Amino acid sequence: MSEKTPFHQLEVDISSILAAHQDYRTIIEHVQPLLQQLLKNDDLLPADLQVPLPTKYAQYLLYKPADEAFSVIAFIWGAGQVAPVHDHLVWGLVGIYRGSVVEKRYRREDHGESAEPRYTIREVAEVTATQGDISFVYPPDYDIHGVANPFDEVAITIHIYGTDIGKQPRHIHDVTSGNSRDVITKHDNSSPVYR
Repeated sequence: MSEKTPFHQLEVDISSILAAHQDYRTIIEHVQPLLQQLLKNDDLLPADLQVPLPTKYAQYLLYKPADEAFSVIAFIWGAGQVAPVHDHLVWGLVGIYRGSVVEKRYRREDHGESAEPRYTIREVAEVTATQGDISFVYPPDYDIHGVANPFDEVAITIHIYGTDIGKQPRHIHDVTSGNSRDVITKHDNSSPVYR
């Protein structure tokens, strides 16, 4: 794949969307067709990055512009690998490139500053997503989910986020206790695959 295709055009297109819109849902609606095109590109991900890591899902930065207004990430899910329940605090889309994953959606229910616990996390939906499917996240109401690959085959998901998600402070949520902890999930590569 050319170093300039498809990411330089993607940068032009997403920059145009971000210049025209600030509402997360509207941004997602406009970016979704761009992600659909990426998912159709059989050469999007180099073969050596399609192999799962042995102990956790892999997170590879594919592309980000200089201003880090968005990023494109590939996640490689080995059989049985799971991401804990987490938020993003930014808009994002998740597309299934290969295989299938199970996504559980959660909603935070606040109980007030003096309550203990201050909030609970309630599961509101579960979806099995297959190749070509796209879901989204954005705060505050559609931001918390957990993802797992309970299947025997490798799954690959392609994500577009409204920042470099490998630098984004966010939270992992304990559904049982209602507690959260701060986290930054760094990329497993030191520089973008495409520049």
